[in-house]
Amino acid sequence: MNELFIAAVERLSRVAGVRGALLVEGETGVTVISDLREGVNETAVAALAASLFRRTAAASETADFGRLNTLQLEADDGHVVAVDAGELILVVVAEHDAQLGLVRYEAHRAAESLS
Repeated sequence: MNELFIAAVERLSRVAGVRGALLVEGETGVTVISDLREGVNETAVAALAASLFRRTAAASETADFGRLNTLQLEADDGHVVAVDAGELILVVVAEHDAQLGLVRYEAHRAAESLS
């Protein structure tokens, strides 16, 4: 496995309030690598993030907003942040009270390191 992929996912997983991170193939929603806490459904998160990212990216282009960089899902029990990483999508699962500014900053840094 690519050492950059491993380092990016592991670094994100150590951010306070993060329940895990994964790299997902953008077209298929298949996980490339993950580092998730117990209880986080990797397959479901990967499929959800890839589907939402693809559909939102298409809508963004159609609305002339340009290329989608970041997608953030907020739910009662936490957040999912998905960041464009070329052919891949970098996905972070965070707790409800996580510092989202820091999570997003670190996610963007990690995605840039993969380009």
